[in-house]
Amino acid sequence: MAESPCVVGVDVGRSRCRVVVLQADERAEWSGRGVVPTPGPTGVRVAAAGVRTAIRHALETTGRDRVAPSAIAVGMAGVTTLDGGTVALAAAMSEQWPGARVAAATDAVTAHAGALAGAPGAVLAVGTGAIALGLASDGSVHRADGWGQWLGDDGSGTWIGREALRAVVRAQDGRGPATSLSRAAVRRFGDFSGLAAALPFESILPTRTAEFVPDVVAAADAGDDAATEILRRAADAWAESALAAARAADVDTVTCVGGLAEVPTLYELWRQGVASDLKVLPAAGSSLDGAVLIAQRDDLPHEEQVARRLSVGSSASRAEDLDVLATEGVRPALDDLDVRDAGELVDVLLDAEGKLPHVLSGARDAIAEAVGAIETAFHRGGRLLYVGAGTPGRLAALDAAECPPTFGTPPERVVAILAGGTDASTAAIEGAEDRTDDAAAALAAHDVGRDDVVVGISASGRTPFVLAALEFARTSGAATVAVVNNSDSVIAAAADVAVELLTGAEVISGSTRLTAGTAQKVTLNTLSTAAMIRLGKTYGPRMVDVVASNHKLRRRAARIVREICDVDDATAVVALEGAGWQTKTAIVALLAGVGSEEARARLAAGDGRVRSALEAEPPQ
Repeated sequence: MAESPCVVGVDVGRSRCRVVVLQADERAEWSGRGVVPTPGPTGVRVAAAGVRTAIRHALETTGRDRVAPSAIAVGMAGVTTLDGGTVALAAAMSEQWPGARVAAATDAVTAHAGALAGAPGAVLAVGTGAIALGLASDGSVHRADGWGQWLGDDGSGTWIGREALRAVVRAQDGRGPATSLSRAAVRRFGDFSGLAAALPFESILPTRTAEFVPDVVAAADAGDDAATEILRRAADAWAESALAAARAADVDTVTCVGGLAEVPTLYELWRQGVASDLKVLPAAGSSLDGAVLIAQRDDLPHEEQVARRLSVGSSASRAEDLDVLATEGVRPALDDLDVRDAGELVDVLLDAEGKLPHVLSGARDAIAEAVGAIETAFHRGGRLLYVGAGTPGRLAALDAAECPPTFGTPPERVVAILAGGTDASTAAIEGAEDRTDDAAAALAAHDVGRDDVVVGISASGRTPFVLAALEFARTSGAATVAVVNNSDSVIAAAADVAVELLTGAEVISGSTRLTAGTAQKVTLNTLSTAAMIRLGKTYGPRMVDVVASNHKLRRRAARIVREICDVDDATAVVALEGAGWQTKTAIVALLAGVGSEEARARLAAGDGRVRSALEAEPPQ
C-alpha cells in the first residue's frame, strides 16, 4: 500500500521557527530557534540551511525521518518577492528533498493565508515585527508597514521593547517619570552600557528588545503608567495599519495573528480601536496553517506572492522548466497595464528599474571576485570572452566593442561570442541558443585556454549555448564566471564565480531585456571597466589610453592632458603630437619633464601605469 503524502509547513520568524508535519490524519509540530536572513540571496541561502535543519529535526522528532516530504512551504520573515528573496529561499530549500514541491513566501503572506483560510481580507501580523496585508478579491496585495525596526514595524515586539527601554533610560536620566520597568530591565538585561553598545547591530536589536515585551505587559497589568501608555500606542499603531491595508484592498474584514495577538491586553486594546466599519474576525489559523495551505494548494489568491520550485531531481526540475523561473513571473497589480496612459507606463517602468541598486549591491562581492579573475587573466596576457544568446549576447557585443576606443585595447582582448554568430548582434537568430555544439566550436576557434576568463550571461540561468560554453571553458582550463538573473541555476553551478542578479518578475512577464537586461549591462560595464582601471588604463577618473581616432576624441585627449598636467590647450596638443597622440605618453612627458621616448620607457618600466611611470626610473 502506498504511503500517504507528507506535507511540511514552516513558519520562520526572528524569535522562533515552527514546523508542522502532516501525514494522513496525523499532525505533529516542532519549535526551535528563529532564523534571521541577512540582506541579499547569499543571506537567504544561509538562513535556508538553518530551516532545512529545523525540518530534519521535526521529521526526526515526529518519527518521520525516513519519510520524503511531497510538499513543503515556508513563510519567512525578512525576505521579499520583488528582490528575489522568496525565489532564492525556494531554490535553497529544494536542494534537500528531491521530488518535493517547494513553495516560499514572506511570513506575512503565510500569516494572511492561515488567518483567513485563503480568502481575501486584511490581516495584521504582529510579533517581533509588524505588518498588515490587505488581499483584494482580484488577488492584488496591499501592504501597510513591515518596514523593519529602523523605519517602521510600529507596535511590534521590537517597537514595544525599544519604547519601554527608552522610558527606562529617560527615568534613569531624570528626563521622565519613574517606572517599574527600570527594575525589570535590570533583571533582564543587566548592565545598560553593554546593552547600548550591542543593540545597534541589526541582527541583535529585534530579538533583544522584543524579549522585554512580557515585562512590559506585566507592568501594565500591575498599573504602571509608562507601560500602559506604550501598549496603548502599540494598539493604536495596529489599528492604523489594519485600516490602511483594508482600505487599500477595498475589503471590510480584518483579523489579527502573531505572538502579540495572543496577549489579551494588547488584543483587546486593538479590537476596541478598529474602525467601526471594519468587521473583526477571529483568526481561522496561524501562519503555520497558512504555510500548509500554500503547500497543498496553488489556486489561492495569494499565488502571485508565492515562489514555487520543483526540487532538483524531479522530472520537471527548474533547470528544465522555464515556467517556474522568477524572471518568468508576473508582477502583481498590473492587469490593466495595457490601458494605462504614457505617464503611468513610464512610472511603472522606472519604478522597476529603481530597485537595481539593491539587486546589484547584493551581488557586489561576486562581481568583485569576477573582476579579480579578469585582472589576473589580463596580466597573463589572456582575454575576456563574453558568451550570450539574444539580449545578453548583444549587451556583451556592445561592451566588447566599446573597450578598444575607451581603453586602447586590441579588439581581440575583449571578445563577445554570440549564439547565432555575429549576425545575432543585430537580429534574432531563432533556435541559436539551443545549439550547444556551436558554443564549443566557437570557443575552440578562439583557442580558449588557462590564461583566459569566460563570462557566460543568461537571464534564465539555463541557456544551453551558454551552459555548453562554460563547460567547454572549464575543461580548457579557463576561469569561468556566470551572470544570471535567477538563483541557484545550472549555469551558476557550472562557473567558478556566480554573479546572481535577482531582478525577479519583469513589468512585461518574461521580457528580460528590461530590468534583467539593465542589470546585466551595468554588471558587464563594471566587470570590464574595473578590470581596465586595475590595469592602469586610467589616471584617477580620466581615461589615459583613449584612442584619439577622430576630432571628438582628439579634443577629449587634449582636455585630459590639459587638466591632469595643468597646462594650456596649445601645450597639451603639442605634447600629444610629439607622443603620436598617445595620451598617457604625453602626460608622463609633461609631468616628468622628459621627452616622449623616455616617457615611453618609463611607462614600460611602470607596467603601463601613469602613476608608476612617474615614480619609476627608466631602464638604462
